[in-house]
Amino acid sequence: MGGVERDQEELLEVGNASRRGRRIAGWGLILLAVLTLIVLRASTGPAPTPPNTTPSELISVIPDGRAASPWPTTPGACGADVLLPIVSSTPPAERTGIQVLLGGDRLRLVDFDSGRTTTLPDEVVRPGEYAAVLAGDPITAYATTGSCDEAAPYAMLRVGVDHQVSVIRPLGPTESPLTDGNHLWIASFASDIDNPYGTIAPLAGGQRVRLPLGFYASAIVGDTVVGLMQPDPGISPTWLALVDARTGRLQAKLDQHVAPLATGAGQVFWTSGCHDDPSSCTLHRRAIAGGKTTASPLPRPACCGVVSPDGKTLAFLLDHPSTSDSDLEGHPLPPLDIATLQLDTGRLEIVPGIELPAKFQPALAFTKEDWLVIALDAGSRTRLLAWHPGLRHAYETAALPGVVHPPPTLVVTSH
Repeated sequence: MGGVERDQEELLEVGNASRRGRRIAGWGLILLAVLTLIVLRASTGPAPTPPNTTPSELISVIPDGRAASPWPTTPGACGADVLLPIVSSTPPAERTGIQVLLGGDRLRLVDFDSGRTTTLPDEVVRPGEYAAVLAGDPITAYATTGSCDEAAPYAMLRVGVDHQVSVIRPLGPTESPLTDGNHLWIASFASDIDNPYGTIAPLAGGQRVRLPLGFYASAIVGDTVVGLMQPDPGISPTWLALVDARTGRLQAKLDQHVAPLATGAGQVFWTSGCHDDPSSCTLHRRAIAGGKTTASPLPRPACCGVVSPDGKTLAFLLDHPSTSDSDLEGHPLPPLDIATLQLDTGRLEIVPGIELPAKFQPALAFTKEDWLVIALDAGSRTRLLAWHPGLRHAYETAALPGVVHPPPTLVVTSH
């Protein structure tokens, strides 16, 4: 484990946590698992080309970009149908320098500007399995595997400096990995009435700490675990809480009856009131270390956020404004937009040209240069896009064939 500990110090950026903890906890952990990506084509001529709207071959689109017919579908992982996103994008018209490590039915390194993809040589992610990327540089990276059989065992993977993939250890049925980009922890969840307490321990070795009764971990920042706590399932409230990973002691109860939104750059974000009355939808923000909680209004319900490395920008999914044609046949819930919020100015922007079906979850990640990288599950391929404020349409790179188990996951790498 000493070698693993040394490797962990080389991690750079955080991916989304495994969907496994969300399934065990029952309230949906927010990971920023980050998605596998598929993209259109990588025409990189100096002159930008007109945007391509590519939801599918047979869908009509009304002027504001929303579908005038039911959402198109395509076969995806495990025999399920995937609802396709509606995207209007252009090939990169400038150098972005973006490099990502993608999960899916294989682990891949992708150079966004050239569209070049390197499939990592491994025999660990076997046919029928899918890898969820957690963190990586990719000098050292971590991922988990899973399959269509939800009862099948998972494994923790390590991607070495030589890009070889190996199994570190199996994951138990109640275990889920958490990372802040510098260290990796294994959280376990209460399994039954005889084992009512969860635990957390560093992967590199160290003391296994018992978590408070009814606490379900969803993220970690340094030595602080973020999660929801409900000591008695039959009694409200459920609290968003902070726990010390070294001692298991409760540090703070932040708020009750709320929805976690994002954790990163030393901050935690959550929403309240969004599903009671849209006019009362509120975003809350507080430093992990303590201090004042700030609150600001949101126009509509939001979920599934990520924080930029400098802590100044938040990206998340936002319900699309309700209109007469948003209740598409068979899909009464509103579609989703991708939004960014500048935390210092309060400026909210919608990423143009991207509309997602209800309950669709992309992978989102920021680069250190403030590009927002987006991976979209499109069934037999992953679409990979990048955007920053000022662009009229997101850039999209070459298509990435391969099925992912949604949601896709990605991390931004240093090279």
